[in-house]
Amino acid sequence: MNLGAWQLDTVSGGDFSIDAGAVYGVVPKTVWQKIAQSDELNRIRLRNNCVLARDGAQTVLIDTGYGGKYSLLDRKAYALEEGCPIVDSLAKLGVAQEQIDTVVLSHLHFDHAGGVASYDDRRNLVLTFPNARHVVGRLEWEDATSRLPELLAAYPQDNLVPLQRLNNLELIDDGATIVPGLTAIRTGGHTRGHLALLFESEGQGAIYPSDLCPTTRHARQLWCLAYDTFLLVTRRQKARLMGEAADRQWSVLWTHDSETAVSKIIRSIKREFEVVDCKPSL
Repeated sequence: MNLGAWQLDTVSGGDFSIDAGAVYGVVPKTVWQKIAQSDELNRIRLRNNCVLARDGAQTVLIDTGYGGKYSLLDRKAYALEEGCPIVDSLAKLGVAQEQIDTVVLSHLHFDHAGGVASYDDRRNLVLTFPNARHVVGRLEWEDATSRLPELLAAYPQDNLVPLQRLNNLELIDDGATIVPGLTAIRTGGHTRGHLALLFESEGQGAIYPSDLCPTTRHARQLWCLAYDTFLLVTRRQKARLMGEAADRQWSVLWTHDSETAVSKIIRSIKREFEVVDCKPSL
């Protein structure tokens, strides 16, 4: 899609399957199964809709999907795609790894930051996008590298090692301008340092809420991921951000919706918000 000077393309960071209880949290199965289908293992198929943003001067990638480092057992558990999906998706658009100059990570969970690092021929960890500055929220980085026992499982350290080792990591705070026309909004909720990303150009806007509101089905306040670390913050911030998107007519870039990559959102008396003008995921 075109947004003023920005060209925004959805690029797949890989499809994966995850337990429906994790996807819909406290929403009962008798409710969510009316609008979503699970497989024989009660898993929901999700997509990593990463965003490639180009304005003629910048080539920015928002999130990287889960990458290609996982074992056969992990791939089977989550039904991960083969290879490194984000690299393959970019190649289909004619974009090489070396052409990415900025990688922005909304947060550092495996399905968003797994594609940051890859193994070389000697099984050494290297950056997948070697020429890019990598932008991460300061609080997110603190938690991901804290090695607190309760956080270790959420933050695979092999995704972080190359960033710790090389001088291409930039830590940012709420409201930071990453490049002209791209602003970080710290929402918290899903994680303490979780970021949403706002594109603006020529009076138009597009918001990437990431896991604050991962799919069109999560637009309602109480439909949240079970993985949310601060659930009440998610509920408050989602209502605020989705309301602003509706009122300002921003496009919404859905991070995990397997059917809809981008849409508009409007207020609804009966359902809080209604998703309209949907464009499919690739």
